[in-house]
Amino acid sequence: LVLGLCVACGLAAYCYSMTSWRKKPCIGGPLRLADRASALYVKLGPTPKIKMMFAFYQIVLVLSSTYWARLPDKYTGLTDPLANVVTLDWTYFILFLPQQCLGYGERLLAIALAPVALIALMMIAGISLRLKRWRAAPAPRARPWYAEAALGLLDLTPAGLVFAFFFVPSITASIFNSWSCQAYTISP
Repeated sequence: LVLGLCVACGLAAYCYSMTSWRKKPCIGGPLRLADRASALYVKLGPTPKIKMMFAFYQIVLVLSSTYWARLPDKYTGLTDPLANVVTLDWTYFILFLPQQCLGYGERLLAIALAPVALIALMMIAGISLRLKRWRAAPAPRARPWYAEAALGLLDLTPAGLVFAFFFVPSITASIFNSWSCQAYTISP
């Protein structure tokens, strides 16, 4: 599902970047409509408001499970149906091993470091794509290879920031949940 969404967004971004397609009869209309919609979006500026709403929802979602705060039914009635959709244990997609194969400490470390590793892989992919284009260019190149590598590092940085924005709350919830274990005493 996530991979399909990423591919669909990539295809939409590719189609949107093709300025010559705006004159074609079949796809030109939707692209011109997308131009108008993006201009209106920039004019209204709802991005910070959407980010604040999403961050607030992420915090409210983990209040009861992480911090053991009891919320009224008025709030939980609204958040619980969406919690099952939004709260996806994404560690099963990254860590292909069952829970029994790793100890709790190793699994918690893997949960905390997996997004960092994925962001690093995205940046390496950006550098690789830039250097591939640099090697394919004719001999008198505009920039040296290290300048292209630096630009490749910056190419996918916004995607890494979006990735961090979406996954940091679930990581911190996993870390804070590690201290919410019940202690059992063994009597002699």
